[in-house]
Amino acid sequence: MSWIYLTEPGARLTERGGCYVISRENETICEIPKEVAEGAVIIDTVQVSSHVVTDFLKRGLPLTWLSSTGKFFGRLETTQNQDVMRQAEQFALQEDDKFRVDLSRRIIFAKVYNQITVLRRYNRSANDPDIDKAIHDIRRTADNLHKAETINSIMGYEGTMARIYFAALGHIMPDEFKFEKRTRQPPTDRFNSMLSFGYTLLMYDFYTAIVNVGLHPYVGFLHSLSNGHPALASDLMEPWRPAIVDSMCLSLVSHHEIKAEQFVQDTENDGVYLDKIGRRIFIKAYEKKMQSLNKYFDGNYSWRHTIGMECRSYSLALDRKKFELMRQLIIR
Repeated sequence: MSWIYLTEPGARLTERGGCYVISRENETICEIPKEVAEGAVIIDTVQVSSHVVTDFLKRGLPLTWLSSTGKFFGRLETTQNQDVMRQAEQFALQEDDKFRVDLSRRIIFAKVYNQITVLRRYNRSANDPDIDKAIHDIRRTADNLHKAETINSIMGYEGTMARIYFAALGHIMPDEFKFEKRTRQPPTDRFNSMLSFGYTLLMYDFYTAIVNVGLHPYVGFLHSLSNGHPALASDLMEPWRPAIVDSMCLSLVSHHEIKAEQFVQDTENDGVYLDKIGRRIFIKAYEKKMQSLNKYFDGNYSWRHTIGMECRSYSLALDRKKFELMRQLIIR
């Protein structure tokens, strides 16, 4: 099973003989059997035939449109998985402060554990005392999380730990990828550009998994409700940012798979973004990561399958109001 990514301007996605066909200028680039396709991400000016749109809707496959800078334009999806009764429980959860705080605290604990694990992995060979200090400072802050009694206080601790973590990550980078802090909208350096693009791809993997279990992706428990922001996807992906995206970006940089010249600066907002070749390399690495195996649940599952299992766990937790059902996410 795999996702279709269309990144070439002027490309077309059509249907022929039981396959989805990607072509450009009347030349067939590749054919993907329908039975292996899980969805498609379309970047920039790519044409999709009405036959493909209809077929995706019938089969319950999502189509997501992004700009070349990773901005979300919109999404086509079927309504066959909508479960309004379960979504009503999500809205009711907004009044259950204890459940939200308990679950939010657990999510941030898991995220912090994964951040520390990423730093440890990349400090095994460097043996940098500054990284050791960052790990110590993050741990010391995390020890106070149990005192947090509100979502705002949890997010305050999370923000402090994130600043320490990203400053340490910037210290790890080779010179052409060094950065001082996390920047977004727009990302102002190469590594932040990679992080932002990776987080966008991860968010809509979560979005798909959330919709597939009948939940409302815009109604979460940690992030505030906001028009146009899929809060539940943001909530559930928090521990996975370091585990999937940060570690993948570090690997791409450390193995010189992405180079400094594969970025461009936007003249309108001064943001830094991957160019066409860089996006292609990045998407290939992301899809390889999502298809690789892990052991978060008993057995070996792909990251993408595990995300689906995690969203189902949240659905059960929502039904039973027992956050213990949520699996704590840690890197193994």
